[in-house]
Amino acid sequence: MILETTKQGATKSRIMHDTYLSSEKTGVYLKFLVEHKLLRCEIGNKVYHTTEKGFQILDESSNLNEFLHKLDPIFSDFDSLEGFSDQLS
Repeated sequence: MILETTKQGATKSRIMHDTYLSSEKTGVYLKFLVEHKLLRCEIGNKVYHTTEKGFQILDESSNLNEFLHKLDPIFSDFDSLEGFSDQLS
């Protein structure tokens, strides 16, 4: 979701708002994504942008979601692991 939020550029505050993450968690995830070159950060104004590698991950994720949905509609909408595990029971 962070990669989606930063497609057009986003501040840490915007990312926190869109992802419902705490400042601490957001910082951890941003650091990870920048270190793995999925995001880049504009130094002066701290705006994060999805990189080409990040866009590739988004595309692959979308392809996987489409594949899983075709495989079995149970995978089409799992907003939480709880909802997913409920359907497996």
